[in-house]
Parts: sequence; structure tokens; C-alpha cells
Amino acid sequence: MPSDRAFAIVDAFTTERPFSGNPAGVLLLDEFPDPDWMQGVANELQQAETAFLAPGEDGRFRLRWFTPVAEVALCGHATLASAHWLWESGVLKEAVAAFATRSGRLTAARDGDRVVLDFPAVPAAQVPASPQLLAALAGTVPVWTGVTDHPNPGEQNMLAVLESEEAVRGLSPDLREVTRLPVGGLIVTARRRASGVVSRYFAPAYGIPEDPVTGSAHCTIGPYWREELGRTLSAEQASPRGGDLTVVTTDAGRVLLAGKARTAATGFLH
Repeated sequence: MPSDRAFAIVDAFTTERPFSGNPAGVLLLDEFPDPDWMQGVANELQQAETAFLAPGEDGRFRLRWFTPVAEVALCGHATLASAHWLWESGVLKEAVAAFATRSGRLTAARDGDRVVLDFPAVPAAQVPASPQLLAALAGTVPVWTGVTDHPNPGEQNMLAVLESEEAVRGLSPDLREVTRLPVGGLIVTARRRASGVVSRYFAPAYGIPEDPVTGSAHCTIGPYWREELGRTLSAEQASPRGGDLTVVTTDAGRVLLAGKARTAATGFLH
């Protein structure tokens, strides 16, 4: 089992304000240790996700993500944080970081002061608004609802499109009812008054009552809004910390997520 391992806390998809965006733990290891140890570290660091990196084949890094209570199949902000830390720590010199993950090959590329992630699109198929969803939304009635596809229901998300930006910002969901949904998380989104879209994401079953900024949720948000607003979106996640990203939905079934990152803290595990 590793000891005296360095870690970083990196804020991903930040705004211009300090301590904005979504913090992620990042650890670079020689090999992946026992999953129980990685889960224990993620619980100790208490970030929405902690990323674990290990050298892989062909210059790629193997990458796994853990919330405080479970491993997940896809995480945007912890991937951006991982790439940022690989460059900032000097481990990686190339301008493109490649990762081998449970969701396939992912890349992160430097673009000025931003990082651009290349992720798979995860569109939602329309479904009726169930009584469970309406209970989770605590009286707010969506104008469109859908669910993403994944063999594991815990990796699926429910998408609820609300009538206005104000409805998204003012939403107070019933988190107990959110945990009863047959999916891992709930995305809510609406058009923003100025331009682009606004969203929030809730995943209490994974130990994340409200996620500050969720890159993977925008792999669903981008495809939904593409027909109405175009392939390139300016996106804001309206959590208390807040975060900004640019979302580009391609014709090849991919979503490009661009945002900034900054290292907030470093330390050692003993």
C-alpha cells in the first residue's frame, strides 16, 4: 500500500473568482493499489471526486475516479484537474494528455489558459416525467425530461429541462426523493437570459448532494441544446461555488469541454 504520497487539490472549470469551480483530489501512483484503499483516500479527502493516475501504455495514463462513497465511470472536472496537475507538476511535457478509463480513451489538450477535454456524447432519450421525478423537483414541473443510457442504472442521469433560468437557480430539490430516482444523478438545465445555458447537478446517492461543476453532465446538456442553440454553448453551472465552461457537441458523437483550472492545495498522505 502506498505511503507518503503527494496529492493536489485542483479547482476545475473555475471562474475569475478564487475558490470557484469544482475541487478534485489528484494522486499520481506507480500502480493502482487495492480499490478499497483508493476509496478510503477519496473519503478522507472529501472532494466530489478524487482522481487516481498511473502510467499506462503508449504514453497514456490510466485514470480512475472515486467519489467519497463509490467509483464512477466518467468524471469531467477530475479529468481536467488531472491534466492540469500533470502539466503543472512537470510530469507531462506534451500539450495533449491521454487517459485510458472505464469510458474509453479520453484526451485533454492545452489551449492557452484553458484545458479542452474530448469526451463521449451521452444524449438523453425523452421519457415522461414520473411521480418520483416530480417529487424530487419539489413542485417544479419540467418542460422536457429524459434519461441517459448505461447498462448500470447508477451511471445513468435524469435530465429535467426547466422553463427558465430563474427556475434552475431557485430550485430546492427534495434530496431524499432524488436518492429514490432509478438513476445516479439529476441534471436540471434551462436557457440563460443573456446567452448560453445554465444548469445544476445533484447526486446524493454518490455522496454529492449538489456538485459544484459537472463536466460529464454537459455531455448530456450539449446534445440536448444543440438543435435549438447550436453546437457551441457557453455554459454556467449555478452551484454556490459556480463554474464556467464552453461546450462543443461534434458531429462525431463527441463533446468538447473547455475550462480553466488552478491548484488550490498540495499535501502528503501518510
